[in-house]
Amino acid sequence: MATIQIKNLGPIKDTGLINLTDVLLVIGRQSSGKSTFMKVLCFCRWIEKKIMTSFDKTIQAYTHNKRFTKDLKQFYRIDEIYFKEDTEIIYDGDVVTISLTGVNQNAKINRKQEAWEDRYNSKLSYIPAERNLVSAIQNINDTYKAKERDSIFNFIQEWYEAKDTYGSDNKLTLSLTDDFKYYSDKGLDYVVLPNGKPITSFYASSGVQSIMPIDVMTDYVMGVVGKVVKFSMSDLMNRLMESLNTDVRNKIVHGAHEVTEEELAPTREKMKYQSAQLFIEEPEQNLYPDAQRKLVQNIIRHLKAVKSVGKHRSMVVLTTHSPYVLSTLNVLMADAAAVEKKPGDERLKDVVDESTLLPTDAFSAYFINKDGVFEDIKDMEIPMLSGIDLDSVSDWVDEHVGRINEILYAE
Repeated sequence: MATIQIKNLGPIKDTGLINLTDVLLVIGRQSSGKSTFMKVLCFCRWIEKKIMTSFDKTIQAYTHNKRFTKDLKQFYRIDEIYFKEDTEIIYDGDVVTISLTGVNQNAKINRKQEAWEDRYNSKLSYIPAERNLVSAIQNINDTYKAKERDSIFNFIQEWYEAKDTYGSDNKLTLSLTDDFKYYSDKGLDYVVLPNGKPITSFYASSGVQSIMPIDVMTDYVMGVVGKVVKFSMSDLMNRLMESLNTDVRNKIVHGAHEVTEEELAPTREKMKYQSAQLFIEEPEQNLYPDAQRKLVQNIIRHLKAVKSVGKHRSMVVLTTHSPYVLSTLNVLMADAAAVEKKPGDERLKDVVDESTLLPTDAFSAYFINKDGVFEDIKDMEIPMLSGIDLDSVSDWVDEHVGRINEILYAE
């Protein structure tokens, strides 16, 4: 299993060794490092994907001229002051390892020779907290002007790639308590209300504007697994040439060898998406608790479905402040534990939803404490994810109301 460890980066003191499970949850206070962790992880996964699909040139590019840190800081808006002399990023992936130490150092990237032949293509998407920009601002594709390409700009581009899949004859049901549907028509985003009337997303509620991009991107990104990436013939040829030895490459260049469809087939297969990876910031934004539950279930449902299609591990990484997101994952873990302990119990068929059933070891969760250290909050004996740190407000309510009651009802 792939792992990552980050030390002394911004608010993060030490993550410890984090296993990249199918579902990875990070909770913590504001500015505790949740997004920083997820951004670094997503960047490492993207670098690995790029190496797997474009061979040695990427390793050369990202191990020189401090490009690794430059791109990480620019694309994900990570401040220069986050990096210190004792900063460490240690990523042990599926087919490569990446390490970075200090402020002005180049990253070290090495291929895992024993795993290199098993390289694959993966579809990644980072869904930022600012996702409702695509709904709240009309013609965002034309109006958002970033000085340099960043994660928000990239998400807008991905949104415009995904939305065309959902026309008026292929509406997508949103994960809301009532029956809302999404579709795109002539570049505009529409939401069909429960009464059947469509409105543009610009006039939709903040909750609809927040959930719409997650539902659409989840369905789209997970839906491309098992499908061949759309490449032009020239691009396909370039990727084939990268994979050939020098002698064969020279023969093709000088017309001494004509590439056959049979020779192109392995390259096409390598470019087929074999997994999907979603990185979602605070999915609970602007959502009623029951909508939070339905959204998390829908994300896990898509993750479960894609496992039967892709040949490699797909994953979802979530950051949250919400006890409802945590509670929903705990229910799904309880389902898994029950099925694992009593696999033949017929009563479970009426309780457990097979479409969201993952094994208990598919889940992991961490709380970032006030010192910037990640604490594992998964209890395998129960099993469940602890919400003690997330629900500290309840302790304050109990303590405060208790003191008031003492005053009101004291004899």
